[in-house]
Amino acid sequence: MLVHGYGVSGSYMLPLAQSLAPSFSVFVPDLPGYGRSQRPRTPLGIADLAAALAGWLDAAGLQRPAFLANSMGCQIVTELAVRLPGRVGPMVLIGPTVDPERRGARHQLLGGLRDAGREPRSLLALATRDDAVVGVGALLATARSALADRIEQRLPLIAQPTLVVRGEQDGFVGQRWAEKASALLPRGRLVVVPREPHAVHYTRPDLIARIVQKLLVEEGEQARGQLPRRLPHRHVPAAEAHEPGAGQNSLPLRGDPRWKEPVVLAPNEQRPGMNGRELHAQVSVGCEQGPAEETERPSPRRVADQRR
Repeated sequence: MLVHGYGVSGSYMLPLAQSLAPSFSVFVPDLPGYGRSQRPRTPLGIADLAAALAGWLDAAGLQRPAFLANSMGCQIVTELAVRLPGRVGPMVLIGPTVDPERRGARHQLLGGLRDAGREPRSLLALATRDDAVVGVGALLATARSALADRIEQRLPLIAQPTLVVRGEQDGFVGQRWAEKASALLPRGRLVVVPREPHAVHYTRPDLIARIVQKLLVEEGEQARGQLPRRLPHRHVPAAEAHEPGAGQNSLPLRGDPRWKEPVVLAPNEQRPGMNGRELHAQVSVGCEQGPAEETERPSPRRVADQRR
């Protein structure tokens, strides 16, 4: 489950979704008021957005998916993990906001200006388009809620294995806060990607996909009682970050509907009668918009379907 951040819809998650789709089922919801989701009657804060995401999990029939979130999406996902820990699997938090040392509106504005010069123009164009859809009033209300939110108070309560990922050139999230965030998490680890900005999942979807694969394969091995493969705190070397073909031999992971837990299958360990294509992405088919009380659920986005 890929959860977008502030002021932009799930569209900027699609490059990463496409990198993950050959191995995983990938869902990219638009939170209420963003993208193709309907606008709520009143702007939603962090807690309300977490509740809406929980409702979307129910509508999609997902029990305990892995989550990857960026920026404000990290605040929403961690809120959900504390409220409903049984519904959240392993997490990857990319550029988690809000850095306590940069909580003020002035710091956020300066950080946005710094980061804007480091992000691709295509991402800035997406954000501009999506901001127009959300509207100034809703953006300001959500910003107030995000700045008032204290993610640092929730992190020690989260039991899920969690990776904190920071782009070295992130204008919003400083290195000290990234280190503190990973240290506050009981099962937290930190990965720093050189020369990349706040939306490193957009600029380097191939690399982030490999990081996600390693995390989920490790968790699958632990679930099967195998020895875990640890992912230590580290800076990703530039050569590794740009090494073509790395991670192509990662084991595919597939959700087992009987146990609702991830099961890792090597290519030569397919179950009898299983079509090899079943190991490929079974991406969001979509949920019909419900009655009025259902309109605050995020809208799913179909990414790809390789079963055909």
